[in-house]
Amino acid sequence: MTRIHARPTRGPIGAFTLIELLVVIAVIGVLLGILLPTLASSRKRSRDVVCMSQARQIMTAMNAFAASNNGRLPENRPLTNDNEHITWRYLFRRNGYIGLDQGWICPSHPGQPPVGEQGSSDNGTLCVGDISSSYAINGHVVWRERKRPEEADRADTAIARPSHTVLLAETAASFPDIRVINMIIASEFGPDGGGAFGYWHQFRGTYAFLDGHAEQIGFLATGSPDCRWHNGRDLTTDPINPQPAGEIGQHAHPDWELLVPRIYLKGR
Repeated sequence: MTRIHARPTRGPIGAFTLIELLVVIAVIGVLLGILLPTLASSRKRSRDVVCMSQARQIMTAMNAFAASNNGRLPENRPLTNDNEHITWRYLFRRNGYIGLDQGWICPSHPGQPPVGEQGSSDNGTLCVGDISSSYAINGHVVWRERKRPEEADRADTAIARPSHTVLLAETAASFPDIRVINMIIASEFGPDGGGAFGYWHQFRGTYAFLDGHAEQIGFLATGSPDCRWHNGRDLTTDPINPQPAGEIGQHAHPDWELLVPRIYLKGR
């Protein structure tokens, strides 16, 4: 008689119950909730580092320019002839002081980068060369009207405190230079309530100084308690906003808090 061997029956196939599946999903959700803010913070910090590196690179180019031009700092809008000018940014790009366009745009710049001033007029001359940039120079230190590059007369040695005086500022405006005057401080360049000066690094902006170092600080910290825009020998006569004789030297701007858009007050 042929004996039929029955196949051994298998045990139940292992599987998650609904409750176990929900627990796993909940654990994954908790882990993501913990990790995502950390990753976002790391990305922001990485962009901050890139921005400061770019600012230091531009300052290196500034010092190279000064070394090649008898200590003179660049003008904001050097004339190319009696009717046309370019910006210092275009001059640096054209002359090879900064070779890559990517070095001009902060990776955290909000919205579209400014288009620059090419095609617009200033002081009766037409801008025939500019580039999109997140950075402008301190107009209190370098601003001069209708100068050719070889006629620039502001020397880096005129700055009394090179490690304390801002030479480069982050901005969402198209200006190649920027000055701290009431009209500019109180202006709003964007739908979110600010932007003439950078504030998008946790409500701080990137500023670079003549000695080459860069910092990310709140806008109010650049003027009070000790002004970082001009001091003593830094400023002779500004035709737009002359410095009172009694303020020559170290001074503060205690009224800034009343003038600036509220967005800047978060980055004290």
